[in-house]
Amino acid sequence: MRKPKLARRYAKAFFEFSQEQDKVEDIVKDIRLIDEVCTENREFRTIICSPIVRLDKKIDIVNEIFKSRVNKITLQYLTLIFKKGREYQLDLICQEYDKLYRAYKHIVTLYVESAEVLEKEIIEIIRQKVKTYLEMEIEIVEQINPKLIGGVRLQFNNYLLDASIQGYMDKLRKELVDKSYEVSF
Repeated sequence: MRKPKLARRYAKAFFEFSQEQDKVEDIVKDIRLIDEVCTENREFRTIICSPIVRLDKKIDIVNEIFKSRVNKITLQYLTLIFKKGREYQLDLICQEYDKLYRAYKHIVTLYVESAEVLEKEIIEIIRQKVKTYLEMEIEIVEQINPKLIGGVRLQFNNYLLDASIQGYMDKLRKELVDKSYEVSF
């Protein structure tokens, strides 16, 4: 059973430890590498989550894969996670650590969805406007959705700004279907 609350605790403890060691920047790179391996390599994930594979074999596999690629502290932390039996939470722990890092560095991911590829100048204008509004660093992820017809849809944190033609059409459709404007006798 996957428990996001548990993953958050493990990530927070490791993040605080990395702050004490002044290695936040190094460790976030390691964590992103580990998360990438977990998400892209299904065999790796199957092996580390398998109850059939012994703990010492899992640790040996992780050491073999990451020993030359990650910091010593990160490798020790991975070993701790495996010894505690939390290897099935590894991807969630990595994602929670990345969230903590983004909050620490005041970075917000802004998803810009449009019908076509937007020009760099337009993306930069959007970045500057949102950066001014939020007073945080903005990381933009562009997405193409031809169903929007035109305009853009911006999403960050729990906010959605829909300035697309499809959004306006949906809003108009709801208003026309809603018959609360009719006078009933």
